[in-house]
Amino acid sequence: MMEREPTMVIKRKQHPVQSELGAVDVAVQYEFLRDRTFNYQIFASEDCLVECDEEPVHPLNQEALEIVLEIALMFNCTIPDEIQIMRKNVLDGSNTSAFQRTAIIGLDGYLEYKGKGVEITGVSLEEDAASIVDEKNGNVTYRLNRLGVPLVEIGTGLLIGYSPEEVQEIAYLIGMICRSTGKVKRGIGTVRQDVNVSIKNGARVEIKGIQELGLLSKVIELEVQRQLSLPEVKEETRTTNPDGTTRFTRPLPGAARMYVETDIPPILVDAKTIEKIKKQLPEPWTKKLARFKEQLKLSDELAKLILGSDYLDLFENFIKKFRVNPSIIANVFVNTLKDLRKREGVPIENLTDENFEELFELLDKGKIVKESIPNLLSYKAKNSEVKMNDCIKKLGLETITEKELRGMVKDIIKNNRDKPVEKIIGIVMSKVRGRVKSEDVIKIVKEEF
Repeated sequence: MMEREPTMVIKRKQHPVQSELGAVDVAVQYEFLRDRTFNYQIFASEDCLVECDEEPVHPLNQEALEIVLEIALMFNCTIPDEIQIMRKNVLDGSNTSAFQRTAIIGLDGYLEYKGKGVEITGVSLEEDAASIVDEKNGNVTYRLNRLGVPLVEIGTGLLIGYSPEEVQEIAYLIGMICRSTGKVKRGIGTVRQDVNVSIKNGARVEIKGIQELGLLSKVIELEVQRQLSLPEVKEETRTTNPDGTTRFTRPLPGAARMYVETDIPPILVDAKTIEKIKKQLPEPWTKKLARFKEQLKLSDELAKLILGSDYLDLFENFIKKFRVNPSIIANVFVNTLKDLRKREGVPIENLTDENFEELFELLDKGKIVKESIPNLLSYKAKNSEVKMNDCIKKLGLETITEKELRGMVKDIIKNNRDKPVEKIIGIVMSKVRGRVKSEDVIKIVKEEF
């Protein structure tokens, strides 16, 4: 469980350093001139001296390296014989050391999209930043529990000739390929998309930290409109607002903020390791799509949606584990959850993998019907401490037997003899909604009418 109150707080100021060529990066200098103080919350069960920058960094995590090697190979990258760790100056306080470690793992790759190859310029292994807690009057507070978590960064070449919607589709495809390994986190905030936008004869503007990929095309369109409205566009870094517009954060950084990491020696990548990883690569997404449509009988649209979903790994696990129609499971993950969050404001991020597993187990055993799923998930998300079986009781969603349903139907028909069969079905459905399958209601009403 995450601690609420920090054990202690470390206060720091940060200053720029020169690159190997003796230059100070303009973005780093900008952050330095803001003259902010950084407060790092320390929690005994979460942090150590490495995150506090009071102990030398440990060797690079071998598991993280192999995962990023796997991802790089899935993007058809060339793997260098020697991996060099670099430091990248970061003076916004998000790293206690004032730099982020990064290493290029794969180069010159590509992914297939609409019959063409989209260039993947590089796949890198980086360390994640600290999470910001508060900023007020030049004082910025960070929590260190995320700092140093392995992060994969994937860069594409120029996407000239692609529409904003196609760029968004490519972003989804990149995420889907990463998730197909089953070794990357999912959910809002785990994927952060950066996009560079420039109009003809204009300057490059980098927009960072788009957490919701469904907003990407809108962000691009609005940024193009913004640049077209300006007499001159300057190179800069911007961040997104909830409505898709952007705001200035700092000048665009350059190569001057990079220099070699001196605490970690270069890592040699041997041919045996590469061959071992190649033999264990996941099923290509094109084959997975075909399998979903042919074997699982998913529609083309549903198959593509679940492939791009954060819940792809759970879907594949559950279709093997439960005797539930794959289309029902897929629809819950790509449609039901989306509707609950966007239309009803349900905090679906409160739902755990265990919650979904319990839900489909209950459906498999006939303890609930598919019609009850939206109400159950909504209630569970808002009352995470309530057990799923208790949610069913509180909502009155216990299934009823065919005998009980047939008796209810007979009574309703008896009291509504002047109404047509469609009206009778509607009356019955209003009384048993979420407790019995709709097709069973229709069948029994027609038999008893």
